Formats: sequence, C-alpha cells, structure tokens
Amino acid sequence: MKILVAGWDSGGGVEAVQTVVQKAVRRGHEVRVLGTEGLRGRFESAGASFRVYRYAPDNDCRRPETDLVKEWEARTPLEIFARVRDRVMFGPARQFCRDIVEELDRESADVVVADTLIPSALSGAEAAGVPSVLLMHGPYLLPRPGAPPIGTGFLPPHGPLGRLRDRVAASLAMGLFRRGLPALNQARAELGLTALHDLHELAASVSRIVVCTSPGYDFAADTVPGNVRYVGPQLDDVGTRGWDDAWAGPADRPLVLVSLSSTVMCQEELLQRAADALGRLPVRALMTTGPAVDPAVISAAENVSVRRWVRHADVLPHCSAVVTHGGHGTVIKALAAGVPLVIVPLGRDQPDNAARVVHAGAGLRVRKNASIARLERAIGQVLDDHHYQAAARRMASLLSAERDDGLVVDELERAAARGRPTANTQ
Repeated sequence: MKILVAGWDSGGGVEAVQTVVQKAVRRGHEVRVLGTEGLRGRFESAGASFRVYRYAPDNDCRRPETDLVKEWEARTPLEIFARVRDRVMFGPARQFCRDIVEELDRESADVVVADTLIPSALSGAEAAGVPSVLLMHGPYLLPRPGAPPIGTGFLPPHGPLGRLRDRVAASLAMGLFRRGLPALNQARAELGLTALHDLHELAASVSRIVVCTSPGYDFAADTVPGNVRYVGPQLDDVGTRGWDDAWAGPADRPLVLVSLSSTVMCQEELLQRAADALGRLPVRALMTTGPAVDPAVISAAENVSVRRWVRHADVLPHCSAVVTHGGHGTVIKALAAGVPLVIVPLGRDQPDNAARVVHAGAGLRVRKNASIARLERAIGQVLDDHHYQAAARRMASLLSAERDDGLVVDELERAAARGRPTANTQ
C-alpha cells in the first residue's frame, strides 16, 4: 500500500504521527511524508521518504522566530484559536490542497493521512479521489453529547445546566472555527468541490478519523460519529533502555519528573517555580526542559537535576509523581506507568487533559501562575495521598487492556480498501 502523509510541526503531536508512520513501514507499506523541513529527520528515521511542502507555510515551533502561530503574543484563548484557524487550519487551505494534488499527480497513493491541525489537506485528497484519514493526536476534538468542548477544561456535564453549559460553549467554539471555512471553501471551489458549512461536514467527508488515544481515557467515547476509530496512544518510546541515575540522590526518596512543553510556551518561569518547590521537598527530581528552553537558565537545588531531554519510558517506571503542562503524550505515558500527576495547563488541549486526569482521580490541576508554595503543596499531596496512586494504577490497567499496537495500521488499510471515493463536486 502507498500512503501519503501530510505532516505538520505540532510539537508533541508529531510523536503520534511519526509512530503511525513507523508502524506502517514495519508492516511493509510504502510511506512518503509531505512536511516542513524541520520534520525531515524524524520521519526519515521512521523509514519514510520525505518531501518539503512547495506552497504551504513553514513552521518550526521550537524557536520563537520560526513559530508560525506565536501564541504567546495572543491575549486570550479565543485569540489563540483564531491564530491557529487563520495561520494553520484554514488560512493556507489553498496551499495545502495544491501541495497534495500535485504530489498525487506526481505519484499515486492508496490513502492520504493528514495531521489534525491541517484538515484542509483532506480536500486535496478528495479532489484526487483518494481515500483520506484525519489523524487526531489525542482525544476526539469535535463536540458530541457528554463531552465538554475543546479548550474549556470542563469536567463532564451533570444535569440540564451542565448540558446547557456545553451546548453554549460548543456553539461558540464551532462559530469561531466556522469563520475559517470561507478560505477552505474558496480552495474547494477551485478544485471543483462543493462548499462545507461546518466542521461536522468536514469530518463526515473523511473515510476515517483515527483518534490516537484510548476510549477509556476520553470522555463519551461511545457517542462519536461512525467513521471515528480509537486506536490507542501512539507513543514512540515504549519499553525501557535503562537510564543514568547517578545524580539522583538517596534511593529512599521518591522520584518526581517535571516535563513541560517541547515548544515555545513561555514556560521558563513555571519551570523555575517548580524547581524551587521541589527544592523544598524530601524528593529526588528530574526536570527536562526540551528544545525550547536552555537548561542553564534554571537554577535548581542539589536534589533537582535539570536536563534537556530524557526518554520518558526510561524514567517513569521509577517515578512517584509527574509534574507537567498536560500535553497528551506526557499525560498518557504517566498514566500508562501508573504514576499520578500534577498538571499545570499552559493552553491548547492541556486544560482538557487535566480534566480527564482529575475526573479519573489520578492527579491534581493547578493554575499556571501557581506560587512556589502552591506547587509544593500539590506535589506533596499527590505523593502522600494513596488515592491518587491507586487511581493512576487503575488507569494503567485500563490503558493496558485497551491497547492494540496494530490497530492503527489496520484502520489505514481499511480506509484504503474502501476504494477511490467520488468527490463531492459542484
């Protein structure tokens, strides 16, 4: 099978797409990826061939000057969503469609897989008559009964008022994204495709929506549309290779991992407050800063080691708690290891992941401007209260029971087997 992947530098979400590519290659499929130049090494190491977009905008969210969205310049969450809509999801729709159409003209494919942040690429596949798959890095993103809308951080609704809250919030969210559809529909018109009226129509036009998390983690997984498939978390660091713990201090002290975003989210101050809080506690701590923050800018006590990167799978089996911004990858890895969390959401989908952890009883959520003392209390509470640890272990059992490593490639094969659909032409 020939698979064409439209990739995007979405920070932690790249891991899910890269893992899917790697699994497809291992099964013997031929995978080629269109993406921004900064993604080349990751996808080539997964066994795919790689081509840079000719028309779509470039993006490298590891550095402020090359980050396309620059969300830290926005003053409100709504403005952040508007930037993502206009600069990534729909604003460059014509460019993404042109890239997909020309690449399929150059070489055919049996299925096109698009990153969830660039759904406009799917219209290029539709125009070419090729089955398409939208790959969501984490929980299902569109509104449905029983699940709060994205970005709200709400817990599941209770009673009529809760359901009303979610309907109002969902209407506002969908209205915000609907404003991006004229750019997409202009691109579709140039391809001879009919206009779309909302995101639900866009989702319904896709052969498959592949959701890269477990249904037991998501809210209301039984209410998603019929073309949605949960395939479990797609993580590229499953298994352990051992780690250097010479720095770690007394072995009788619990180990706490601190891991925030791998992209620019102005997280330096939070990292420093977390380091200060851990310096007050009788723990061993490992803080990873990722590519967006220089470890040298963090001042830490002797019991806190600060490093650029450590493989989570090597560390989590030894951890008693994780402090994180709430990215889906880090949260799922911690839960799969049975480790409770303190989540400090910085934006994006992070409040929603925090809500899922709180709902499961597997951790606490604190505000991003939390004081050193508040962080110290939260970490201490998660370490001392066995209820958080027990809930995290329950989630680990659930995630393990739902795991099927081959399911995601199965779904790509099924999407391709449906054949070449008839485009929705005017």
